[in-house]
Amino acid sequence: MVRPTEVARAGTYDLLLELASGGMATVYLARSHDDDEGDAPLVAIKRPHRHLAKDKAFLSMLLDEARLASAIDHPNVVKVRELGFEQAEPFIVLDYVEGASLSELRKELAAAERAVDTRVAVRVVLDALAGLHAAHDLTDDKGRSLGIIHRDVSPHNVLIGSDGRVRLTDFGIAKAEDRMQETRTHEVKGKLAYLAPERIDKRRICTKQSDIFSMAVVLWECLAGRRLFRGDEALDTLHEVMEAPIPRLRQLGADIPAALDEAVARGLSRDLSVRYASAAEFGQAIERGAGPANVGTAADVARVIAAVFGASLRHRHQEVRSAVGEEAAEHLLKATGITPRPPPTPNMPLSTPALYAAVAPPAPSERYAYGNVRDLIPSRGLSGRWRTVAAIAAGGLLGGTAALMLFSAVYGAAPAHPAAPLEPARPATSSESAESPPSVDPRKTMGAAWYGTPSAEEPSHAELVPQASPPPTEAKPSMRDAGKSRAPHESDVGTTRNGFTKLK
Repeated sequence: MVRPTEVARAGTYDLLLELASGGMATVYLARSHDDDEGDAPLVAIKRPHRHLAKDKAFLSMLLDEARLASAIDHPNVVKVRELGFEQAEPFIVLDYVEGASLSELRKELAAAERAVDTRVAVRVVLDALAGLHAAHDLTDDKGRSLGIIHRDVSPHNVLIGSDGRVRLTDFGIAKAEDRMQETRTHEVKGKLAYLAPERIDKRRICTKQSDIFSMAVVLWECLAGRRLFRGDEALDTLHEVMEAPIPRLRQLGADIPAALDEAVARGLSRDLSVRYASAAEFGQAIERGAGPANVGTAADVARVIAAVFGASLRHRHQEVRSAVGEEAAEHLLKATGITPRPPPTPNMPLSTPALYAAVAPPAPSERYAYGNVRDLIPSRGLSGRWRTVAAIAAGGLLGGTAALMLFSAVYGAAPAHPAAPLEPARPATSSESAESPPSVDPRKTMGAAWYGTPSAEEPSHAELVPQASPPPTEAKPSMRDAGKSRAPHESDVGTTRNGFTKLK
């Protein structure tokens, strides 16, 4: 077997391709350096950026991820194989999952004005909940619960394999009762739009039910074809999570059984006594509510991945052949349980939206007629010194931690709001008819959200998706409008112009 002349390495692994690079780490496709026969499978290697490799808190978190995820042995959880060091810099070796994240699937379908099929969405979430339940119920050798909570459940961390099997990944910020590195005081990690309300308010509690709320948001968004909580700024998103009415899916035009709608609404309850107590209970309610006609199979999910990402995966297989040679690539792919794909044809497009029609329904326009959920929130304007502080924090000058502390101080504990009824929808215009962010190059983004490494160009707290605008109404200034007057005006703390306040 002929090896490439220059190959980057991590321990005993050759790094073949870069799969993703995010704010904290880079993920590579790799093979064992000592596997001359090609019998060892391909793996994914997560290596932190150099500036973080020496950070003690980050290293402790990385050790937590390796320790916790390696202890979870379940087909719906990405398996951590080992933790290694290369020149004193750590890396994690994980099972390689060929496919895409749920976030990437939603983006590609939205770009083609398509939605995730109900059967596929239900199957994906049921599998993810099975993996989540396995983590929640993990015990030590003496039968004592490890108290694992994922705390970062989001579409980015739900991986969908080309085999149709779903795996949950990124336990890097998971909390276990005996974890080595405790989260810093007042620091909340994870993606804001998927945080449970109790993680934001002054109680700051986090339980298994917090993960259930996050998974319910994931399912709601798949079935609704739109984001649930989406703010222009971090504080806007936190405000929505805490107080925004949560519309029922059938009110938005989703063609699902009433029992499934009820199950999702209960999973989204801000009242912990109403929300499901376990991931298994939530999964059972979804399966009963959906009924056999609305629960897909792994084969259904595999067909969607093949239609949306098949061309991109052919390009990836060709890149593996270029890196290790034709014969070695065939052995590696088969050892990983992946059927080798034929080389791409000349000028073969990476995305083939024409194939989507067979596996994904159109995105119905009536689901987008309501605009942003935050437009339903009664305004609670701030004034005086709080207005200035909110404007600064929302602009990011104080960072996410300070913004969260400010939000908790101002709003306190969240009231328990049930799913709120909506007014009848107004007809949607053509510009409001579908969620259609620009299509992306799958070779650059496939896997970008994998293994806890979100794409650099994507904000973690919001996907910038066009939404319909409601008819103009008179309202008190909202939080996102605080301090944004274009004309200068005097306040009790100074003169404000273009969102910046010169203090007296």
